[in-house]
Amino acid sequence: MICEAAERFEGLAETYALHRPGYPVAAFSDLATQVDSPARIAVDVGAGPGNSTRALRAALPQDWLVMAVEPGRDMRRVLARSFRDEPRVQVDEGAAEALPLPNGSAGLLTACAAFHWFDRAAFFTEAARVLAPGGVLALVRNRRVPCPLVAAFDAYVAEQSVEVSDFQARERSKEPTVRDLGALEAFRSGKSRTYSWQQEMETQGLIDLYLTRATVWALVRRMGLGRVLEDLRALCEIHGGAGRFTLEWETTVKWTRRR
Repeated sequence: MICEAAERFEGLAETYALHRPGYPVAAFSDLATQVDSPARIAVDVGAGPGNSTRALRAALPQDWLVMAVEPGRDMRRVLARSFRDEPRVQVDEGAAEALPLPNGSAGLLTACAAFHWFDRAAFFTEAARVLAPGGVLALVRNRRVPCPLVAAFDAYVAEQSVEVSDFQARERSKEPTVRDLGALEAFRSGKSRTYSWQQEMETQGLIDLYLTRATVWALVRRMGLGRVLEDLRALCEIHGGAGRFTLEWETTVKWTRRR
């Protein structure tokens, strides 16, 4: 059975894979150095179509197996297709709160962008179960660095949204603090690191990126795709036209080690 959160993205896997950004390989390489366990299974929880799995696999040595766990049928279809020729990646159906792994089997467990859809308490309990002592739990999230066009898009979504009364508070609540991670039973103190990088794109690419967001699809369902596209294209004309621009990103990694 597909969980309610996963159902929101049914039919969007191809678009998500095409327009959502990946992650810096260095972020996962650095996480691997923090693992103090012989376990060589890395679990990408809520892997979607594989945007994060690709960087995770590239970062890890050949003796690691990457398990990409995803509850959504559509996302899992694209995920399995992306890695069908990669023996080091195993695609599994499963939820963050009920992972298909035995106790103490994983050395690294990552959740990238999907964490805010999880039942936090149940996920942390499950992470403690599947991680071996010395294994690392990491939460990874991409953020767009504000520029006039990004700020205009964010303001538009916040203004038009009726699903979220306080858009900024929702964004802040998407992940725990380092202190929250350090307070988890069975884990050590939390740490954080941010990686800066750039992406060259057309303004239409930014529109396509925003159309992969659940909050924007809520607007599409209420206002219609044509109206939302018209509004976003008008903002592009006001803040830079239809040319290429550099989108600045920050990838923040928060992690803690299993006792």
